[in-house]
Amino acid sequence: MPHSKKTIFRRAPLWAATLLIALTCGAVGIEAAFGQEAGGYMPTPTAAKPEAFPALPEPVTKGMSQAEIAQVRRGEYLTAAADCMPCHTAPGAKPFSGGLSFVTPFGTLYSPNITPAKTTGIGKWTPRQFYNALHYGVSPGSSLGVFPKYLYPAMPYTSYAKLTRPDVMAIKAYLDAIPAVHAPHAPNRLGFPFNIRAMLLGWRIMFFSTAPVHYKKDWSPAVRNGAYLAEALGHCSECHSPRNLLFAIKSGDTLAGAQILGEPWYAPNISSSKTYGVGGWSRKDLVDYLHEGGNMNRGSAFGPMQSVVDYSLSQLPRQDVDDLAAYLQTATPPRENPVKKVALAPGELAQGKALYDDNCAACHQADGKGVKDVFPNLAGNDAVTNGPSDNVIGIVLGGMIPWHANGPAMPAFGSMLNDAQIAAIANYVRTAWGNKGVTDADAAKVLGIRASTPPHDIALADADYLDLPPIASAAARRMNCPLLTKDLVSPGHGTMEIMQGVTPATLGNRTRMLVAAIRKAYPDITQKRMAEFLTAAYCPVVAQERGLSLGEKKKAIQRFLSEAASMDTAARKGS
Repeated sequence: MPHSKKTIFRRAPLWAATLLIALTCGAVGIEAAFGQEAGGYMPTPTAAKPEAFPALPEPVTKGMSQAEIAQVRRGEYLTAAADCMPCHTAPGAKPFSGGLSFVTPFGTLYSPNITPAKTTGIGKWTPRQFYNALHYGVSPGSSLGVFPKYLYPAMPYTSYAKLTRPDVMAIKAYLDAIPAVHAPHAPNRLGFPFNIRAMLLGWRIMFFSTAPVHYKKDWSPAVRNGAYLAEALGHCSECHSPRNLLFAIKSGDTLAGAQILGEPWYAPNISSSKTYGVGGWSRKDLVDYLHEGGNMNRGSAFGPMQSVVDYSLSQLPRQDVDDLAAYLQTATPPRENPVKKVALAPGELAQGKALYDDNCAACHQADGKGVKDVFPNLAGNDAVTNGPSDNVIGIVLGGMIPWHANGPAMPAFGSMLNDAQIAAIANYVRTAWGNKGVTDADAAKVLGIRASTPPHDIALADADYLDLPPIASAAARRMNCPLLTKDLVSPGHGTMEIMQGVTPATLGNRTRMLVAAIRKAYPDITQKRMAEFLTAAYCPVVAQERGLSLGEKKKAIQRFLSEAASMDTAARKGS
């Protein structure tokens, strides 16, 4: 299922952007590439740590009638099912107060405050205005003084349009009853012509529909409920379906699985296909995965999907999630999407086994069966074998938050293993112990994923939470390492730790990771500022080197900056 909150669409080829403009505008530009939902591509924020988001706020119902309280409670349920809070809550902020950044190739969007604050939230919105926003994707006000103020499809109105009017009003009733938070909306930073909302009209004409969920006559009430949860509220197809050149879902491939653009994560096939999808799963295994986060039969949810489980599906009654599973397994068209196999170097699987034994077996066990409620199994895990190897590579590179309350977080190996080694591990675990995955990983693929997978202890996409603290050591001061200004410092993360313990063998990998983290957090960063960040990270390392003169240390920093600049240029050209 989709989500989370920050899967970032970083950049698209120039020809694709040109085609978008040519086909949808005829005049100036289009901003439709910002939707992850039906028809558009919504940049989903990166999966956050469990403590990043609070629980849904308790509504204030004092003085309400029983009917009004019932409507508010229905709205609370719907808000959880639609997974609204993570996208409308920046890490550390109050629920629904907005401020989360969505980095796109056309600029940065910030989610708005949807608390009932009258000046900075939606406290003054009428029921009609709220309905228009969710159903038609139109906000109060106008664009260019003539056109409606079209919402960017980063807000998934393209799926929420399928919600019934009573349910939309219930969501409003709940949001009206939660505490108001004064939090002004951070201005979007979009370049011309993508800052012209009126130009969304062309894309809307081609791809946006307000049609309700289409129910088949022979569907049971459970399947009908599952369809509503999947298509209108959960908007599952928006991450799990491939898209065309204009980022519209390919109607003949819904739920067939798709790469989440600009991120290492692959949203797998969740159609009813027994070979490639979830049609062959037992109902219990699928419900465990969606509601509990996984089990030792089919593996566990991770990445953006773990956020969906944590903040949405796990909050619903298990019966509703069973209905969702029934819809996916019995009512969706089966889709087939075989993965193309790559030729392996001689001895690569043997190398992969040796690397697995050295780095992975202590937790996941030599037989890949893991440890119940602590370390997930890799043997028989569809998350490991379904689709391409992107998810395995992404987890090995960047680590993973705990999949179970009793388990530790998986460490990031991106700074310890090179691209060929990670590819070998991925190919091994996808084919060992009876796993039927395809060996499709190679060093080039890992390198491409590495650029979008900083280590887990770095704030992955939100510049406000990137931690680059000032250098305080005496050795660094003697080296004249530049101190970062206070406005670039935020507590709570350890970005500088990426260079701790670096060796000549790991310097290249760690540099790529640091460059990717900085570039992702600051898409418009200047070369001068990038050099300052890099110097601040590497200077303390060189300062502690023994046997080097001050002049040699300065030359080492210059070589490092030159190589890092080349990596940054190559990464941007390849994106």
